[in-house]
Amino acid sequence: MANTRPMRVAVALAAVLAAVPAWAANPCEEGREQTGLALAAREGGLEIAAVDPDSAAAESGIRTGDALVQVNAMLPRSCADYARAVRDARDGRKALLVLVRRGEGTVPLALAATTWQRAVATAPPPPPLEAPSVRALTATPAPVPVEARASLDDLVRDLRALIPGDRPPGQLADYSHRLLRLHRQLEALAARHTAPPAAVDGLRTVLRYFDAAEVAWAADESVREHERRPRHLPSSEGQAAPFFADSDAAATIEEFPFLRATVSRDPRPGLVGESSGLWRPVQARGLLWSRGGEELERLTEWLGGAGR
Repeated sequence: MANTRPMRVAVALAAVLAAVPAWAANPCEEGREQTGLALAAREGGLEIAAVDPDSAAAESGIRTGDALVQVNAMLPRSCADYARAVRDARDGRKALLVLVRRGEGTVPLALAATTWQRAVATAPPPPPLEAPSVRALTATPAPVPVEARASLDDLVRDLRALIPGDRPPGQLADYSHRLLRLHRQLEALAARHTAPPAAVDGLRTVLRYFDAAEVAWAADESVREHERRPRHLPSSEGQAAPFFADSDAAATIEEFPFLRATVSRDPRPGLVGESSGLWRPVQARGLLWSRGGEELERLTEWLGGAGR
């Protein structure tokens, strides 16, 4: 009698795969069966595309059309970023702290840790396909992006404006939006060959300092949300925040060795899992802005001497 075990295993595996919800492979809907949340990528970031009725997301107050600014310590710029944050919260059975932009302001919301105890729902059937119309098949040309009209001088000026100096730093969401715009402006200049390659590379280096400052700012905001500190009260440079070995904070500290001065304790293995490290993100943010500003000034001096 032939060995039928491989065939039985294959059949069982096929049955398991068939039972996986259709949205499970879509990073924009990571964890939807428990959160009830679906996202969509839009120009400038992510937007809440759907909130399932009677779901954890609906109970938290998240609304369709909200712009997603932050998930726990993650500032998601893509659905893949969002999916990583959801998996991290689900694996650690942690609450999902969400910051959304609604109208002119930002709203902090939370999906409790009990979200991950909800039963996994069955995926809804896909909607019936409709025959495309001739109008739908006619592609509408995309408008010329504003970033394409930026000049090198505009980019340098706007980069300088990101450093708050003696004034209060403002809001993280606004900073993130302006930083993303600068990245797009720079890549538009590079694509159009309207700036010297050396200048483009130099500005990319400068932007890394500002990107890292965004990571530090997000870490401080996470602590603020956890402690429920009012936004009008500034954080002190001595304010500590936890970080883990595989976190954005750890990668930032590794990329910029001078940030070691802000670390008071490194992550280390514990009896159960990893024990977090501690760093001072507000101090780190200030150092990054200072060093980034110095790099920018050196670059502009070089550009002036090279005559562009």
